[in-house]
Amino acid sequence: MTVTYTPMRGFPGITTPVLHKVVYGHTVDDIISLYQRSYKDHLIEEWLKANCQHPYYHSPGYLQEKSIQFECSHEAVAFALRWT
Repeated sequence: MTVTYTPMRGFPGITTPVLHKVVYGHTVDDIISLYQRSYKDHLIEEWLKANCQHPYYHSPGYLQEKSIQFECSHEAVAFALRWT
């Protein structure tokens, strides 16, 4: 598993993880993703719980795209190969 950290500019000694974004869907009819939850979203959540050891972050519900941001590049690639 590969997690890459970069130093924060202006804050010496503090590092943040590089996030790898994978978009797996978009909503229809200009409705925000918070209100369009599908069975695929449920399956993805189950897959993330079973296969991810590092932190991951969902896209905010007010966007029209559905995406996950991963700290681990290997988990991001595995997710992209499975769900996109």
